Amino acid sequence: MHLMAPEQGIPGTVPIVAGTIPLAAGAALAYKLRGETCVAVAFFGDGALEEGSVHETLNLAALYKLPMIFVCENNLYSSHLHWSERRVADNLDQAGAFHSVPGARVDGNAIEEVYEATRQAVARARLGAGPSFIECRTFRWRGHVGASSDEDVGVHRRGELAEWLEYDPIRRAAEKLAMDLAADGAEIDREIERALAAARRGSLPEAGRIGEHVCAS
Repeated sequence: MHLMAPEQGIPGTVPIVAGTIPLAAGAALAYKLRGETCVAVAFFGDGALEEGSVHETLNLAALYKLPMIFVCENNLYSSHLHWSERRVADNLDQAGAFHSVPGARVDGNAIEEVYEATRQAVARARLGAGPSFIECRTFRWRGHVGASSDEDVGVHRRGELAEWLEYDPIRRAAEKLAMDLAADGAEIDREIERALAAARRGSLPEAGRIGEHVCAS
């Protein structure tokens, strides 16, 4: 919870719920004032949206068109409380709508979906159009605190965990890459076969052309 790596573009993280979101807005404001192309990204869980500072930051970021992306990693539980026990509707992707901040919901376990949504948000920010909000729907495999799998926290969540383990983003990406590579390899083989068949159908060159395209030093 206390990570910092400025050389990697990570100014810092803190354990205070929603505590880093206003700090990300400050970084975005600095980027804008300095005329840089950097974009600030704030990562937070669904529970953080119930903190007032998030909405204050959404308003400020929209007002000043800051180059910033709000990324909500919605794992459905705020610590151990399901969203349906805390919220009237499943509408976190609309959190910025009141502030005219566009929102999107993506499968947080699908790498390509997350990448595309982020790419669009970064492009929008660099064009000076302001912040974006992305809700990445996912699930917490390990405990809210510690390394346990939280299987002792409610029968409902225990069943959900088994289902969500099937959506491992690394495994899904690896399987897709394997299929893509197999398809590419098959197409390369077909291209080689076509070239070989065309060569065999062609006529032999005349003997007088044997010296063409040959370099001598």
